[in-house]
Amino acid sequence: MKILVLASYTGAQKSKHDNPLGREDLSQPERLDRRIRELSGYSAEGGYHKSRDYSARAGEMFTGQFHEQVREGLRQVRKHEEYGETTLHLYFPSNFYRVDRKADLVNEDDRIVPFDVKPLRGRKGVNYGETAPLERVEALMENYDLVFSLLREDDVRALKRVFERLSAVTQIFFIAPTYRHVVNDALSNVHVVCTGTDLARQLDGANNYNLRGVVFRKLCEAACREGFHVFEEVRQNPQLILDIVLEQR
Repeated sequence: MKILVLASYTGAQKSKHDNPLGREDLSQPERLDRRIRELSGYSAEGGYHKSRDYSARAGEMFTGQFHEQVREGLRQVRKHEEYGETTLHLYFPSNFYRVDRKADLVNEDDRIVPFDVKPLRGRKGVNYGETAPLERVEALMENYDLVFSLLREDDVRALKRVFERLSAVTQIFFIAPTYRHVVNDALSNVHVVCTGTDLARQLDGANNYNLRGVVFRKLCEAACREGFHVFEEVRQNPQLILDIVLEQR
């Protein structure tokens, strides 16, 4: 089984810089190229200085509690003896901030530079509708048997048309009950697992900031303990996820 994990960019970043990429740097391709090279350790003359290289793998760039939980879940699954026929890939539905400047969506192994891009007016999160063509997100998802969305609610809303177009891929959204309306789970392949304050209170170490990551980590731990058939079971019945994580309290 091929499993895709979608996660949002977050503000807490491994590479600190006094002048990270800002929204003003996105306005002109030449300026963006220059800033990315600068943040990747290159001088205007083309010389590379490791001490000035603030880039990092996307899977390691974000240091918040949520991403720490996701990384731990992935780490445990990937070192398991059953890993291979079943695989998990982490992607961010954006093609911005890449060191290589490719148009592909950002995989956890792609290098990105630090950024502090203020959201557009009226939006709290990164505008993926602006930064990544929806067709690329759809094409990526079509390559997988199961998709776990750990995205923030604003990012789910921006990608809503993609999620509603795909009919063959099972999609499981970890989302707070107050935002359940953002996902159209009337569709047969779209499922919501409610991850709200009540659940956070029942799980050790969980809070409103890391809850989706904690649930994902606990699901990975169950699969490592009981066998990777757990992923197929939750694909058939996504609500089992809540039973699985609560049994591990």
